[in-house]
Amino acid sequence: MSLDPCLGVESQLQPYLDRQLTPGEVSMIEQHLGTCAYCRERYHFEAKLRDTVKTVCCGDPVPEGLVERVRLHCRGQGAA
Repeated sequence: MSLDPCLGVESQLQPYLDRQLTPGEVSMIEQHLGTCAYCRERYHFEAKLRDTVKTVCCGDPVPEGLVERVRLHCRGQGAA
């Protein structure tokens, strides 16, 4: 039984967009994107979504104390 190459590519799209993959992984992803319309469409969707989020969300300052409150909340969740 062969593994679906799309599953591997889909799971690597975020690290690919973040430029966190090795050159070999990048090559594998790019070869697959060159031949698979479905994964190529998923890649373009994810890239466009990131651009939209950056455009819409990144101009507003973070309210004072929010980062620390989130950290404290996350630490509390991890201990539970």
